[in-house]
Amino acid sequence: MGIWIQYAIIALVFIAALVFLIKRFAPSKKKQQGCNKGCGCSMTDVEKKR
Repeated sequence: MGIWIQYAIIALVFIAALVFLIKRFAPSKKKQQGCNKGCGCSMTDVEKKR
């Protein structure tokens, strides 16, 4: 029975790592407001896109 607990812990760590990586690299579905600092566009360009 002890070996199964070890496998369960390893599986939980593996699943947690997968969830972390998916959240980290998956594109965000939030709508970005404006631009980041230094992007090179003016605020008038941002307003035209809306």
